[in-house]
Amino acid sequence: MDAPRTDRCLGRCALQIFLIPLSGENPETKATATAFPQSARPLHCFSCEGCPLKERCTKAAGNREVVVSLERLLYQKQARDILRSEEGYALAVRRMTEPESVFGQLKNNRGFRRFLLRGMEKVTSQVGWLSLAHNLLKQAANDQKQRATFLQ
Repeated sequence: MDAPRTDRCLGRCALQIFLIPLSGENPETKATATAFPQSARPLHCFSCEGCPLKERCTKAAGNREVVVSLERLLYQKQARDILRSEEGYALAVRRMTEPESVFGQLKNNRGFRRFLLRGMEKVTSQVGWLSLAHNLLKQAANDQKQRATFLQ
């Protein structure tokens, strides 16, 4: 695994600074609001003294501190590698043209935000009705466009 990209966190600083672990080698493990455990490693700058951008970089009296999740960075690197591959690019192009526009239409233009029914069978039927409505509206728009060109 590559070294964590903490330079993004501290990119505002003008000096080259090195981060060292704040609390030993072991990362902290905290539970999120949904009780999912996340491990993160708090890091701090070696020294912020003499940095001309310290006021804009941090509000703390001491050195700048960041919390880095090495597990999250690993997942981000894996996702980035997949997306940058030829297969990932092909999938991204397909995703742009195929389903994303339909979901955008349903959410933004039709106001659909959540399923009203519960259970896989009922949700599947609701998706079917939404798809049918989308296709009928699309067909009606195409018919109207053809009628307008025919009358001219």
